[in-house]
Amino acid sequence: MTTAHRPTWAPAVGGEEQGGMRIFKPSVAVSAKNLPAHTKLKFRQEGQSSLDEVRAKDLRAELEEKERKHFASKSGAVSNFEEERQRDLKLLEAAPPDGQTRQLVPKAIDADDEDPESSESSSDDEDDDDEEALLLAELERIKKERAEEAAKKAREDAEAAAKVKEEELRTGNPLLAIGGEVSFNIKRRWDDDVVFKNQARGEPKAQKRFVNDTIRNDFHKRFLQRYIK
Repeated sequence: MTTAHRPTWAPAVGGEEQGGMRIFKPSVAVSAKNLPAHTKLKFRQEGQSSLDEVRAKDLRAELEEKERKHFASKSGAVSNFEEERQRDLKLLEAAPPDGQTRQLVPKAIDADDEDPESSESSSDDEDDDDEEALLLAELERIKKERAEEAAKKAREDAEAAAKVKEEELRTGNPLLAIGGEVSFNIKRRWDDDVVFKNQARGEPKAQKRFVNDTIRNDFHKRFLQRYIK
């Protein structure tokens, strides 16, 4: 039995022949994933909606302008929204009379006027309901017509089958045939007068035999006849 797998005395003590006294230099290679990255925070630059740009914008005016365009597109009439806004601002900035407190009274037309969007949506809902009712009525009519056609076809098929069966029963037995001449001749087959009929009737059948030779047996001969010749 060999002792190559057993530890020797040299690796335990260390020596030149076993690598114990060799000088080891660690690797200086550094992985790209271990390098420092993203060491600086990124801030918004000019033109990227920075904090100073957002503070300088009049967001209320932009919102009111978008509302004005929206209502103008919905109603179809362009109203002077900016003038109304300026007038409202002047009323709010005006000082109230002595001994009175400022109160903001909403416009009376806001309470009485009907929202055009709600009226349009209600009319659209009514139109959709009417169209849906018409479609359902049309679908029911089509289903009813198809059911009637299917029942009529089934009835006609049943009547035709009953007539055929009655005719077969009436003429099937020549002794019970009522009226008309009855022929007792046997009907000819469609292949009675063909030329190539029963050609292999007189040929002897090939008998199965066993030949203990892979080259001279019948299977090998048929294989050569089919694929080689």
